[in-house]
Formats: sequence, C-alpha cells, structure tokens
Amino acid sequence: MIGSLRAVVLNVTDLSVAESFWSAVTGLEVISSKYTDRFSYLGHDDPWKHEMILQLAAEPKGDQANRCHPDITVADVDRAIEQIVALGGAVKKPPSIYPRPGSFPGCPPEIDWAVMTDPFGNDFCFVSELSNEESRAAEGAIGASTDQEWRTAAGRTTARSR
Repeated sequence: MIGSLRAVVLNVTDLSVAESFWSAVTGLEVISSKYTDRFSYLGHDDPWKHEMILQLAAEPKGDQANRCHPDITVADVDRAIEQIVALGGAVKKPPSIYPRPGSFPGCPPEIDWAVMTDPFGNDFCFVSELSNEESRAAEGAIGASTDQEWRTAAGRTTARSR
C-alpha cells in the first residue's frame, strides 16, 4: 500500500450551502476549521477527523464531468433522489440497473444506481446493491428493455415513470 484515503475534497462556491447539503447527505457533522474562509470540514469532532473537505472555489463547475466523485450507499435510490432534490441537488442520470441484463454475458445485475449533482454541479452517485433475488428478477424480466422495466422487475421502483 502506498497510502490510505484521507478525505474526499469537493470544490464549491458557497461553504454554508455545501455544509448543509453534504452534512444532510452523509450524516457527517460540520467540524471546526481554522481556514473558515477557504475550507470546511465534515467528519467527527471527538476525536477530530475529517472525511470530507469542502474547498471554496472562485468559479462554478462547468459542464464537464468530474474526474473523481463520491459514491453514496443508500437503501432506496428513488427515496434518496427525492431527498436530494429537496435539498437543492439534481438528477444527472436517472436510476438504472448495472450491469444491464444481457449486456455482459455471465455478469448478472449487481446494483441499482443514479448519478446526481450537488447544488454546485459536482457529480456523485447513489448506489444500492441488489439482492440475489432482485438480480435474478431483473435478469428474468422477459421483454424488458428499459431501465424502468428492469428496476420494476427487480422491485426497486413502482411502475410510475420518472
């Protein structure tokens, strides 16, 4: 091993908004920072340990994709999306099953996931692992050809369309 993960760092244009958003998403508390005009930290206060750094950026993110992003494990992707939208985030790529049934022979579906953005345009993913039963149900969905149909077959959403 060369090193260990220290923290995830995200560029933001408003530390206060970022603190509220990412604290609600991760459950991490905002902890003290001696660089209050440049950085905010989320993690644990006693003992002090940061897991996420919010770095103040002068310019907003452009349309390009992040070269790195956090994956957030959730129990229910649809519910998590509703919560993120209420906090000011957005859906970048709607939920889907991965890998899609039949796309990689011998590789059954493993996750339900969606790509989201925070209020600053930073990408992150919601990921929820499929049970063996859900994976088999998605694979066995005869005639299914859309993400919505595979997710419905796996029991991951209702038949409503997003």
